[in-house]
Amino acid sequence: MAENKKILLYRIDEQAKNVIFVVTEDDPKLWGNISEDMQTILSFDEIFRDITEFRNGFLDYEQLTDELIGTINGRGAVFREILERFDDNRLNSFNFFTRYYSDTLRDIFLSARADIDKAGAFFNTRALKKSTEYVNEVFNNIREVMRDDWNFDFNSESDMKAFRLSFDKIIIRGNDRNDIYTVADTALVNFFYDFSFAIHSRKLYVCSCKYCGKVFLGKKNAVCCDGTECQATYQNELKNAKRRERDNGTYQKYLTKLSNYIGQQKPKLSARVNEDSEVLQRFDKERKAYTQILKDKIEEYQAENRLPDDEMEQFYIQLRKKFARFWNGLAVEWEKEHRGEL
Repeated sequence: MAENKKILLYRIDEQAKNVIFVVTEDDPKLWGNISEDMQTILSFDEIFRDITEFRNGFLDYEQLTDELIGTINGRGAVFREILERFDDNRLNSFNFFTRYYSDTLRDIFLSARADIDKAGAFFNTRALKKSTEYVNEVFNNIREVMRDDWNFDFNSESDMKAFRLSFDKIIIRGNDRNDIYTVADTALVNFFYDFSFAIHSRKLYVCSCKYCGKVFLGKKNAVCCDGTECQATYQNELKNAKRRERDNGTYQKYLTKLSNYIGQQKPKLSARVNEDSEVLQRFDKERKAYTQILKDKIEEYQAENRLPDDEMEQFYIQLRKKFARFWNGLAVEWEKEHRGEL
């Protein structure tokens, strides 16, 4: 069975929160020619969404792939028919992992089928078994990786495991270049572990955007993804919240001033007046009523997006005068009723 000559290289940039992928031949003579045109750059969010999408739809992908594997040593027409469906799924997908796995498996399938077609009727059972076993081995490895949630525990919340894994590196240095790429294994296990480390290192968490509903990787309890429209809406909400906070602080001064003013009126009267429970009840009732009148006025301003102005200032002054008249009148009334007791 001929080895697949294509390899996938990747480099994770934690600061930029993206990954650079390069598909090239397994030939050192070609690595120095790797250029930006050969690179596929995906953000952390794009990778996470593609992984999630691929895993969610893996059952259908698995079924189609198993059908194709089952026809490798069968009639050529049937194999080509299933391969055409496999190619349609591959070419019509914008998912990075669908494209990568499909391209990788397709090369292996075609190589195995070519060996079978070349041998024809003379292809012995032992060689046939070896060919199909290799195909199954490659896909079963991918299958196991996709089914194991531990491989995608990007926030490191599952049970601890410790093991050793070997990574191949490709170094491209010289002529003002100093690039280091990691060679991905066929099932991308090492990439998923590296990607998980980068997410954990940046203290990113799986979040849901409250505007578009997409999942994304952000700071803990983040509510907005990096989408342009979502960010615009989010920033607008932040500005409005800050304005409301500022406005509320501006309005609050009137409530504070009224509360302080009312509180200052009680000591101006005699101790006997302040000890009368009926007077205190009427005082408290009016205090609440005047406070509510001011709150209603503030809500009216806020509904119209108006900041306090001269009209508000005059309203407050008149409200304070009305309370003063009430309190003074209450004091005079009490003194008349209790004149003989003084």
